[in-house]
Amino acid sequence: MSFSATHPFELPELPPQIKYDEKSFTKWLLKIRTELGELKGYSFALPNPMLLLSPAIIKESVASSEIENINTTVEKVLEQQLFPEGEQKMENKEVLHYKNAIIGGFEQMKNVPLGNRLILGIHKQLLHERSYGYRKTQNRIENSVTNEVLYTPPSANDIHRLIGNWEKYVHDSDDEVDPLIKCAIAHYQFEAIHPFGDGNGRTGRILMVLYLVHVRLLHYPILYLSGYINRNRSKYYKLLRGITTKNNWNDFIEYMLKGFYLQAKETKEQLFKVMELLTVYREKIKKDCPNIYSADLVEILFSFPIITPVRLGSLLNIHYTTATRYLKQLNEKKFLEHRQVGKYQLYINKKLMSILKG
Repeated sequence: MSFSATHPFELPELPPQIKYDEKSFTKWLLKIRTELGELKGYSFALPNPMLLLSPAIIKESVASSEIENINTTVEKVLEQQLFPEGEQKMENKEVLHYKNAIIGGFEQMKNVPLGNRLILGIHKQLLHERSYGYRKTQNRIENSVTNEVLYTPPSANDIHRLIGNWEKYVHDSDDEVDPLIKCAIAHYQFEAIHPFGDGNGRTGRILMVLYLVHVRLLHYPILYLSGYINRNRSKYYKLLRGITTKNNWNDFIEYMLKGFYLQAKETKEQLFKVMELLTVYREKIKKDCPNIYSADLVEILFSFPIITPVRLGSLLNIHYTTATRYLKQLNEKKFLEHRQVGKYQLYINKKLMSILKG
């Protein structure tokens, strides 16, 4: 495939015309599947998976947004999600839109196949009130310092054809390509199509985890590569470019497989620590605070590591004063720490926050 950075790239359709020995990736594939199997098992053991995984999804949302130079912290987002939207800072709003796009995409996938409609639905949630949908004009990727054109994506007229081909490829189960390798290939292709004016990278990273759910390697969207990509960002872009300019798929596939393995291992270990802490909190709160204990209360403390009396009252359907009394008692017993931010009384599950930051 010919390449000129300043001309719309004539992106070949999938499957790619590549020669690689899948056996050379066997080590990674076996290790990843072991980790994914254990991770899937842990997620099944959670009493309310999507609710309890919400903080982990926010962690991914922060990491993915950081790749796009939207900078904040997990703690700030967990805090600001409790505030009215008008009081949230823009960077935290962007991260919360990303979180909603992951969860919304997962829910939508129960009724809509992984493809065009789902992609547009994710993008709409990601951009929220801004213009969404496939671009109608030519765009290009430039060096932010020198303004040098690094890549000109395919023409807007080719987007529907290329997305249709992408959709056909991810649903083709007869090609005998390992789903993990296919996930890496599909990720490159989506980034190369660059179908949107904004939000391409974030949409592409959401599609990766939803693809793993689609092929049943995961039951819930809990494996994310953004942390890994952030730690190796320059290499990630170099390897993407290596496919575009030299058709070098092998190095990119190996890079992605290594990322799947490392992130699956990290996520599994973190989820195990969360489950251990959840068990401890259940037992200790039941013992130390029997007058307020309920399984729902403990789950909420893990779904919202930072919480206010208003939010707790809403979730448990109890009065504000009752919720305040619950949180004060949990603070007195050292389960939560109290902090006032402006007019808001925040109660923080510091032990859980420590795990999430790890």
